[in-house]
Parts: sequence; C-alpha cells; structure tokens
Amino acid sequence: AWNGGWYVVNSNVTIGNRVTVSGNVRLILADGAVLTIEKGIQVQDDDRDPSNGSANQLTIYAQSVGENMGTLTASGGENAAGIGGGNNGSGGTVTIHGGNVTASGGFYAAGIGGGKGGSGGTITIHGGNVTATCGSLAAGIGGGWKGSGGTITIHGGSVTATGGQDAAGIGGGYFASGGTITINGGE
Repeated sequence: AWNGGWYVVNSNVTIGNRVTVSGNVRLILADGAVLTIEKGIQVQDDDRDPSNGSANQLTIYAQSVGENMGTLTASGGENAAGIGGGNNGSGGTVTIHGGNVTASGGFYAAGIGGGKGGSGGTITIHGGNVTATCGSLAAGIGGGWKGSGGTITIHGGSVTATGGQDAAGIGGGYFASGGTITINGGE
C-alpha cells in the first residue's frame, strides 16, 4: 500500500502484488529508473480518502524530461485496470506529468481508468510517453466493460491508447458513454 505522501523510484524495482493507493500519493520516477508493478496500481474512487472524503489520487512525475526519463509499467490483475479501479471499481484521480508510463488492463478493464464495470474517474495527462491498452471490451484510457469514460484531459505528451472490441481508445468501455474528453495538445 502507498498511503498519502511522496515516493521516489531511483533504481530498478519490481513489485509482484497490486499496489493500493490511499489518499494523495505522488510518485517520482528518477532518471533511468524502472518500476514494474506486475498486478497494477489500484487508484479507486469508491475507496475514498477518509481524511477529506475525496477520491484517492496518484500523480506521476519524471525527474527530468528527455531520453533518460524513468519508466513505470503496470499490468492490471484479473478484471482490474493497470492504473485505476479494481473489479467493479471506478478509477480515482490519476495525473501524469512525465515519464515513460505503460499501463495494460486485465480482462474487461481499462489500461488507465476503470476496472470491469467501473468508470474512468478523472485522468489528466500533461506530458510524458503514455501507452495504455485494455484487456477486452474496455477503453485504453477511460471506462472498463460497461463503464463510462469519466473526465479525461490531455494537455501534452505522447499518448497511445488502444481500446478493445466495441470500446473506445479514449472514452467509454463496451456499451457505455464516452464521458467528458478534452484534448488541448500533445500527440
């Protein structure tokens, strides 16, 4: 579990379990560092921060911008997003300022956003290289199976989002609405 506060990855680290974010967590990827989380990062809206009642939040930073940016790879477990909600869970608040971030959802779950049956939550990308793929019938960034896209804003960076069958790359999962999507820049 990561409880509210700052976390720094400054070497190559592999975590075999799903990491649960509680409160407001800020993660810094140091230059050249590689963090692999084999069962993803749970940032879930319905596991609200008891101190202020808001959705749990994860903010990802790179130490610097360039070819040597740190790397985060998160793969969702069964029915869980790579970064976001677990089974039947909606994503909390995920903000990416930099880094090489790759997130892949488990079965029926988004790469970044909702788990199976969950909406995307609030996702904001300011920079970095972000690649998000779903498990099946879910969005790359946004809702899981039958989950709406939530609120997605992209200001910059390079973003590649691949949705599953009958789902959006960015937006809603299978049989769900797209939510609110704003793209101001980036690739």
